[in-house]
Parts: sequence; C-alpha cells; structure tokens
Amino acid sequence: MLEAFFNPCSIAVVGVSGDPHKLGRAIYDRLRQNKLAGVLKSRLYAVSSSITEIYGERVYRRVSEINDEVELVVVAVPATAVPDVVADAAGHGARAVVVISGGFSEAGNRELENRLRQVVVETGIRLLGPNTIGIIDPYTGVDTSFTRETKPFADGTWGRAIIYPRKGNVAIISQSGALAYHSIDLFGDRGVGLRAAACVGNQVDVNITMLADYFSDDPLTRVIVLYVEGVADGRGLLNAVLKARHRGKQVVVLKAGRTAVGGRAAYTHTASMVGEWDVFTGCLRQAGAMVVTGVEQMVDVAHLASLQKPPRNRKTLILTNAGGFSVLAAEHININGLETPQLSQQTVEKLLQLRESGAIPAVAVPANPLDLSGSATPEAFEKAYNTVAAEDFGIHLLMPFHIPPPMDESVVEKLVRIANGCGATVAAVDTGYSDWGQRIRKLLTENGVPAFESVEAAAQALSIYASASTPKRDSFPIFQQVHGEPQPMERKRLLSLLRVYGVEPAEERLVYNVDDALAAAEELGYPLVMKIASEKISHKSDLGGVVLGINTSEAAAEAFNKLMNLAKRLGVADDGVVLQETWTGLELLLSTKTDPSMGPVVTVGLGGVYTELWRDIITYAAPVTEEEALNMLDSLQHVRILNGYRNIPPINRRMIAKLIVRFSSIIPENPSINQLEINPLTIRGENVKAVDIRGLETKPTNL
Repeated sequence: MLEAFFNPCSIAVVGVSGDPHKLGRAIYDRLRQNKLAGVLKSRLYAVSSSITEIYGERVYRRVSEINDEVELVVVAVPATAVPDVVADAAGHGARAVVVISGGFSEAGNRELENRLRQVVVETGIRLLGPNTIGIIDPYTGVDTSFTRETKPFADGTWGRAIIYPRKGNVAIISQSGALAYHSIDLFGDRGVGLRAAACVGNQVDVNITMLADYFSDDPLTRVIVLYVEGVADGRGLLNAVLKARHRGKQVVVLKAGRTAVGGRAAYTHTASMVGEWDVFTGCLRQAGAMVVTGVEQMVDVAHLASLQKPPRNRKTLILTNAGGFSVLAAEHININGLETPQLSQQTVEKLLQLRESGAIPAVAVPANPLDLSGSATPEAFEKAYNTVAAEDFGIHLLMPFHIPPPMDESVVEKLVRIANGCGATVAAVDTGYSDWGQRIRKLLTENGVPAFESVEAAAQALSIYASASTPKRDSFPIFQQVHGEPQPMERKRLLSLLRVYGVEPAEERLVYNVDDALAAAEELGYPLVMKIASEKISHKSDLGGVVLGINTSEAAAEAFNKLMNLAKRLGVADDGVVLQETWTGLELLLSTKTDPSMGPVVTVGLGGVYTELWRDIITYAAPVTEEEALNMLDSLQHVRILNGYRNIPPINRRMIAKLIVRFSSIIPENPSINQLEINPLTIRGENVKAVDIRGLETKPTNL
C-alpha cells in the first residue's frame, strides 16, 4: 500500500523554482543529486508555473501534462493550491503524494485541510502530510527533505548542516520534521545505520500506525523508532507495535507531553493522576515497545538494538582499564535495575593465574567490575575478556579507555572477535571528543559493538533494552465507546457490580438517622468509619466528609450529626450517611477508565495515603491477561512492599493478578461505565476488600 512512497518508478516534484533556496527546488536538486549518483532509479520530472526548463530538461505546467506514468508526486506549493494539484495528480494516475506545504490545520486552516482530505477520499490517492518533510530512504534514493548537507557560512566557507547516516536497519517515523532531522543527524554522527525516515505531518491520510505496520513487514528493518505527539486510534497503533514485535522488530517510542495531566478537580484520584503520557506509555510497554524520555536516549536505545540482540538476563559484566569509571559504571548499572554479580571462584582462579604469569597486570583485581588498570595492553584485554566471557552474564560492558599509553586501536579487533561469539549483549564506552575517543567508538560500532560516550547513557540504554518483551497476546480488541454525559454511579449499583466481578466491598450500612446509625455501628462493630454517602461529592475527606477511628456509640452519634449537617449544607442529605467496617492491611489503587485514544485501560498502583505521595502507578489497555497483571505488579517502583517488607507480609500475587484480570473486564463488558476506582483495595492475608469505591457512568445519547 505504501511502497510507492519509498520505491516509485517515477517522481514528479511540483513547485520547482528558479531560486535554489526555494523548497521545491531544494527537493528537486536533492533527488537529482541522488539520481546522478546512481542511487535513485526513479524517473524524475519537474513541475512549475514559473519556469519552463531546468538543467536542460523540460519543466511541465502540471502533472497531467507529463507523458509518462507518475507514481509519486511531491508538492511544495502554496497551501491554497494544494488540493487542485493533488486532484490533478490523482487524475493522471499517481498512486502517492507527499505534501510538503504547510498552512493547514497547524496554522488554524482546518477548512482547507478538510478540502484536501476530501480529495483523498474521492480519488483514493495515498497522501503523506501536509506540513511534512516526507521521506528519506537511503536505499532507493527517495529523499523529499529540503535540507542541504552543506551550507555556506557568512565568511564564504562551507560546513555540514546535517550528517546523513549510512544505510542501516533503523526506521524513523516522526510527527515532527525538526525532530526527525535531529535524530538523523545524531544517527549519522554515531554511525547508526538508517533504513528510512518518514514524517507524517498533519496525518490527513497516511499516519504513524500505517507506517509502523509497513516497516513491520519490511525485511531491511530491525528497529522502528516512533516520535509521537498524539494518536487518535491508540488501539490501532498498539496492534501495529504488537505485529512488529511478533515479527522480531524492536520498537522504540518517544512520546511528547509527559507533564500533561488531567485537572486536579477530576472526579477520581486516577483521573487527576493518570495523564495521556501515563496511559500511552504504559499501553505501549504492554505491546512490547521500549519507551524513552528524550531524543538522546531514543538514539542510544535504537543504536544498541540495531546491532545487538536483547539481553538473556540482567547480569552485567564490566571490563575496563579505568578504576574510577568501573565504580561509576557499576553504580549506574545497579541504579538502572541491572545486576553486577561477582565472578565464579573458578574464573577468579583463572584470572589469578593470568596475573601471576604476567598476562594481565599485577594490580588487576579479579572481580566484577574487572579493572585491569591503566597499564593493561590490548593483549591483556583479550586474555582477560576471553576468560570471563564464558560466565553467564547476559550483558557485557567493555570500557577500553584510549588515554593510557599501552592502549591502541588493536584492542577493538581483539574484543570484537570475542564479543561476536560470546552470546551476550555487548556494548562499549569510550569517553571524550578527542580524535582517539571518536576513532575507538567508530571502530567498535562499525564492527557490531555499539559504543557510547558515557557510562550513564550505556547503562540506561542497556536497562531499557533488557526490559523489552514480546507479548503473548495476538491483538488488542477494538473497543466500543458510548457517547454522553458521565454521571456518578449509584452506590447500590457500584457495590453490586464489584461483587459480580469477584471484588468484595468492605461491609457497610446506609443510614438516614442517628438511631439507625447507632444500630448499624453495633452490628458492624467498632472501630468503624463514617462518611457522606452521596456520590455527587468527590474527595469527601477534603471537605470533612469522612470520620475515621470511631470507637464508641457516643463518637458514632457525634460523627453522624456532624456529617448529616455537612450533607445538608452541600445539598446531599437525602443520600444519607454510610457506616463502614474498619479494614486494615496493604493498600493498593485499582482503577479503570475509558481513554479517548486507547479505549478501556486499567491502572494499578500503591493506594491509600501513598497514591498521590508516591504516584507509583502503571496503566495497561484493558482487559489484561493474568501474565500482564503480574507484569503490572512487578513494574511498580515499590514492588518490594508487595513481596514482603519488615512487618508487612507478602501478598498472594497470583490471587491479586486474577482480581485485576476480572476488574479490567468491567468497562469492555459494560461500555457505558466511564470510570471506576477502588482506593484503597485493602489486602489482609488471603482476604481482599474494596474500601473506598467511586465511579462514573455515561447515559447514552443518540448521535
């Protein structure tokens, strides 16, 4: 479907100018340069209303005048002219069009963008853009970008404006042209090979999901990098990522908008805490993607994944000739959740023998990290690495710093030979921007070992790569969305619904007068909790609508009167007051909601007073499997609490996972429910109760 964008038999550029600084001319010149170099095999045509000839070749007034099949059309004309140009191209049989031109919805001109979308719908042509740099494919020579590799400075000298990468296996799909250029430049600088880059712009037709699906089937692609600002069809993207993972591709995602969260006046804790970034990144991790937090980290992880297989375990071997960096490396490896176990006694004895024979320096310490000291030669590195490589380390971090006098380039060949046959995931570090530092990194990368400029970057990339998984699920089901105005759910319906899905609420009684309150208190037993019953009031404790630790009948009467007076002032006295048993234990947050992009999602985290204090949560697309529910629990930063900590006993993880699975099915099976939150879900041994419950339900409207 999208092959015409990357490997067309012919290309027409509309908007070619006599001015070499105009976008259309720059694109045409770039394509012509690739054609003269023998990279671009497509036939190339120029279309313009201002010139009739360029480089001795005819320039056409419109695409339909070209007496040849035109498969791909690149448009760089004023926005108002674009719909007619696209219609003309489609009428001539063009299969694909890249609209470079801006000035559409991003500039507030939605009407013009809708006209362009209508042309696409009516003609069936595939359109990338508008407002995009389009396609860069080093294999076929298709390059619709308008940046020149070199530009003149004010003093008349020339300099590189962008470092184009070599051919490789990393595909970039971006919603930002500027970020794509930056990524490409970093790839070129670090020696990361590029399969192709595609920028979607305003996504009038072709979108990120379609391109991810395309590269999932591409045999030249090993890693797919996504820069995402927003996606309308989140489930579609999840399924595209899932398809890529099942086909053996690695997927790296950078999502903008990390600080965008819901308003603090939201109905539930979850609604105020779980923003678009939390939902998006949690669901993408569930689909097997590696989520990063910045462009540099995105490039680092893509670099690693493009050259090395995923680690078989998190145990990390560190080999170096710099003591300070060995300490720093071990620290960052452990900070990032990897492990640095010690060497086996057998390996230690072999290293001691090498030290006694003079094969490695006498000051080398046979441990992990293995610091050979600054007197180590390339031959010492080779002997030491050959000895420790047989250990069961899933990750090898090699740091042959070039500064010590004995070190030279031959260390690369010696280490690479062992690395390529050891079965581990191997990365390297050599710091600095000197010619030597850059040379060592370049040689390592060219020989299949990704080299980083810092131990921090290497540790982060290795940790993220070690966390990548291939989900067992086949797909993410499409969800049904009910439109309407969400309203608080009635208490009776809430409690009944939870019981249907195997979640037992804490024992409670609804009362309307003090006598019934006292009778209910005796029945439930002290201590107990009392609160305003109305579901119209959110965050009741902030208003004084919850009283804890009621131990006597006098305290119960006082609490009831206080809450009823408050309810009257709030206009909700008719809903009564709830008395609830006190149920203590380990507290979790469990919630579900309908996200406008991802559909039903479920959130798990530490609950009670820790909910907003620690904000330790994970969100997945619902419904989840039992294995995914266990992964959610393991993903929490404070997972040690769940596994038993001091006087807190460990929870029955599988029991809680089964409960999460049942809970996650509520919205998919009851699409009128918009939000449902249990906070806390209190665990005491094998008993679990929902202590505080609230929800929103949408009353359907006719659309």
